Amino acid sequence: MSDTPEITDDMSKGNAAANMLRRLTDGTSSLFLFAMMVMTCIDVVGRYVFNSPLNGATELTELFMGILIFAVLPTVSYREEHVSVDLLDLWFPEKLINRRQLLINALAMVMMATVAWRMWIFAVKAVDYGDATEYLAIQYAPIYFFISLLCAATSIALLLNIPRYIKGRGPLSPGHDETVHDDLKST
Repeated sequence: MSDTPEITDDMSKGNAAANMLRRLTDGTSSLFLFAMMVMTCIDVVGRYVFNSPLNGATELTELFMGILIFAVLPTVSYREEHVSVDLLDLWFPEKLINRRQLLINALAMVMMATVAWRMWIFAVKAVDYGDATEYLAIQYAPIYFFISLLCAATSIALLLNIPRYIKGRGPLSPGHDETVHDDLKST
């Protein structure tokens, strides 16, 4: 690898938590995506071949989609691979990109921490009320707690981006070396 030792050392120290988080969240989202694919195949075959669709498939699809989206959010936030509109990037001064991204990550971190906190409160209420899905009677509370924890993990991922931009090594930093970013994908 052509990276300087300083950058390589920084990647190995600073990204141990990020790599663990990536493996956990990417693994969870992959598992639920596979389960949703299998469930959809069973539902389609049952519906069109045997005229007997899978009961509760719609409920499970809704739950799996929520889990899938929030499970991948910490990784996407850390890598800054969000869908974004860059209409003003053409006119934005390159020397201010790190400051802009630092501010964006700090604001997003506070917002995601707030969502995590409020979602936790919502989950506690779901436990008290015994909220469950209509047909399969799956309790909502564990899913809400899971989403709350993943919002907190997203907040931590955004927090981890702040020192990267302070050092000028964030994913969107000017002159950022993509091979350093790709280290996360290969581990």
